[in-house]
Amino acid sequence: MHQEEIKDYEAMIGLCHCKSTTRNQEGTWNDPQDITWEWKYIMNGTAVQDETLKADGSHSGSIRQFIKDSSRWYVHWYNSKSPATTFPVWEGRKAKDRIILYKEQKAPNGTAGYSRLSFYDFKKTGYKWIGEWVNRDETIVYPTWKIVCLRRTE
Repeated sequence: MHQEEIKDYEAMIGLCHCKSTTRNQEGTWNDPQDITWEWKYIMNGTAVQDETLKADGSHSGSIRQFIKDSSRWYVHWYNSKSPATTFPVWEGRKAKDRIILYKEQKAPNGTAGYSRLSFYDFKKTGYKWIGEWVNRDETIVYPTWKIVCLRRTE
């Protein structure tokens, strides 16, 4: 059965060329890396799958399912560099013009907080994504990864 919430990811369905930039141990930003990010509906239109393909041959992806009982998206993430028997899971929802997902995660100094992932700036030409560490009340926000995607036009 088609869920109304599946439209949350509508702007990302298809293939985009992206620039992915991560923060290094020293706190400065690494050079941007080229990635391809592909999105598609799966499970008869009740879930979304995405996959990133990177120049270094590594890949990652996720399965996204909306669970009505909690009114949240659950995102199960996997990657080729560190296969796992259980996948990390972020949860969240679309709020206004952003999809925001959280997973509990301590900062390197042990402070309790979350990994916060946000999709935003949705346009026909592409979208943006940012990964951040935030403390529990979100008064501290530390960006760790950002991706800018442009829709493939060929």
